[in-house]
Amino acid sequence: MSSPEIVSAMRPAGVSERMPYISRALADVATERLKRIGYFSAADYHDLHRDIKESPYHHALLFGAWEGRQLFKGPAIARALVAAEYLDPAVETGLSEDDARYLRRRGVAIYTSSRGNIFMKEIAEDLGRNIAELEIPVRLLDETAVPDKTAIAIYMAPHEFFLIGQGRRWLSDANIRDAFMYNTEQIPSSWFASAFPALLMAKGIFDISASSAALFQNADIPAMHWEPGLEGDVAPLSRQDAEHPLVKVLPRSARNVSVKYRTWFERPIDINFFGSNSPRRDDVLARCSAPFSRYETCIHYRHQMHGPVGRKFNERALTRVATHVARCSKISLNIHRDEFCYFEWHRMVRQGMAMGSLVVTDHCLPHPRFKPGVHYFEEDARHIPNLVDWILRDEDGQKTALRLIAGSSDLIFDEEQRRNRTRMALNFILSKIRRGG
Repeated sequence: MSSPEIVSAMRPAGVSERMPYISRALADVATERLKRIGYFSAADYHDLHRDIKESPYHHALLFGAWEGRQLFKGPAIARALVAAEYLDPAVETGLSEDDARYLRRRGVAIYTSSRGNIFMKEIAEDLGRNIAELEIPVRLLDETAVPDKTAIAIYMAPHEFFLIGQGRRWLSDANIRDAFMYNTEQIPSSWFASAFPALLMAKGIFDISASSAALFQNADIPAMHWEPGLEGDVAPLSRQDAEHPLVKVLPRSARNVSVKYRTWFERPIDINFFGSNSPRRDDVLARCSAPFSRYETCIHYRHQMHGPVGRKFNERALTRVATHVARCSKISLNIHRDEFCYFEWHRMVRQGMAMGSLVVTDHCLPHPRFKPGVHYFEEDARHIPNLVDWILRDEDGQKTALRLIAGSSDLIFDEEQRRNRTRMALNFILSKIRRGG
């Protein structure tokens, strides 16, 4: 496929070597938005990078983000997150017939990187099902496709899509200025920094984190918190998946990939955790190892040097295996990788609660719908072993666990709420591209 099918013909007017197809006008929009971001400070950026002589706003967007430089200081992020309070945008939970016809005529295209983290493709598929449920045509595409110029574009995980392989050529005015970005990354991470230019240049932002969406809103940047709605239990592992090495080391009763446990008490694995390593997790899991040794425990601890979970069979199957393990587990553990305690939707909700597993986590930032003590347990990391003992060994703990599991299931699989959130997201889009918002 030739590059003119992807990019505009404005290469000579590009604002930098990294963004040869982005105009100065669109870069200026991003710069003005950056100036309103509360956790970005020109003084902090200069302090972090003493070699910078030009405008910190200009440099951060056009060079720093792409060079992997740190854009924000931790204390500034922490202060902003503590003060953040998410509010849903002022849009309806219904769709007028006129708006529905418009959306059906245009359709929606959700783009993910073919070489990116498999989690992103799963989230895109979930969102696609939510939209299709409202009879809006949806196409799931990647960077090797010809852009759908008619459809409303949503770019999943821009930190991957626009930085890997052919996706670099998609970073153009023509593709971004009327598109919506779906951010999955936490603000302190280097992945969020690399997505930052695309986020600030887009028509609007969907964020899987309510806290991050609130900070965009505070800067008067169009943003909405939108998590995928889920539609019930997933299919059991295939025969091929059952040959994954991790399945073979599970307790014998958990290797039966088709079994359905009648009760929570029958689940053969007591505790599971899936995640990549970090110094904080090293410390917490090391302190939990002795008290957890009395239980049937499955911990898959991936070294960050291996990069994101990709799409080769053994790695692609890993996400399905993690779901199977959660379905066999009484408790799904969540430990934050650093001091920024985001509500980690994929691990806690999609892989934990949705599988009927009780989520136990260290303290999280507030969530608009999921509440500690109602849908999951929350505790200081050093006290998690004591909480686990109470849940697994005490009758009151077990009764409370069953109540929380039922509450989370009722919330996750509420069909009307799922459809309302999808309608809100579509109305958010319409408010920006059709109604002049």
